[in-house]
Order: sequence, then structure tokens, then C-alpha cells
Amino acid sequence: MGGIKDSTYLDVQKALARRFSPQDGWQFAWSPAGSVQPECVLSRRVAGRTERVLVNVKMASTVPAGAVEALKAAASAGKVDKAVLVVPGGANVSGVPEGIDVLEMGNWQVVGGRIAWSKNIERNAFLQEELAKRGLA
Repeated sequence: MGGIKDSTYLDVQKALARRFSPQDGWQFAWSPAGSVQPECVLSRRVAGRTERVLVNVKMASTVPAGAVEALKAAASAGKVDKAVLVVPGGANVSGVPEGIDVLEMGNWQVVGGRIAWSKNIERNAFLQEELAKRGLA
């Protein structure tokens, strides 16, 4: 993976870890780059039973129907307790059916149809404010 994709997936893993904490026994197993769905399988053993969660990541302003169908097919093919779709905050998820949980990442946002890191949005707002104060905007 490249540097940008690596850092994005670190943000994805942090967002997943908030909901599926490793302290609660959840283990992450990422699929190799270029493999078929899902991108990650979370699992843990509870009371002699294995819980499994399939995770797909779509960094897009609108979730494509093909991604939803692929996740549904992967979830129905195996013994899975839940399917989760990770998207940037503000993404159009109207095409995601019930039964697939949507996890929005707060540190990535859809702004004007493009995906931006929230720190860049904050920096841009600060810079615009400073330029306006100085009469340069």
C-alpha cells in the first residue's frame, strides 16, 4: 500500500476499534490488497461462540451499489453476525439497506463532493478567517 492509503486505513482501524474494541476481544484480519470482499473480518470468542463482522471501506461521496451488493453477498455466504460499511462523514448512504451498519469516520468528511481530511478543513477555515481579518480575503 501507498502512504496515503496506509494512513487512511489507520484512521479506519481507529474508528473500528472505538466500536469493536480489542480490549473486548475483537481481532482484526485485513485482506491483502487487491483481494475480493470483505476488506476486513473482525472476530472474537464469547461464551464458546465465535462472533464475526465483515467490514468494507468505501472512501467515496456516494456509496456505489456494487459495493453494497458485494458486502451483502459476502455476508450471506458465511456465518456472519454483522456487516459494516465504513464511509467518510457526510457520505450519501441512502442506497445502503437495513442489515448493513454504516460507520462514519469523523476525521474524513465529504465537502463539495470531494473527500477531505477534517484537519485540512479546520486549517482552511482558520486561514480564511485570518485572511479576512487582515483584509486579504
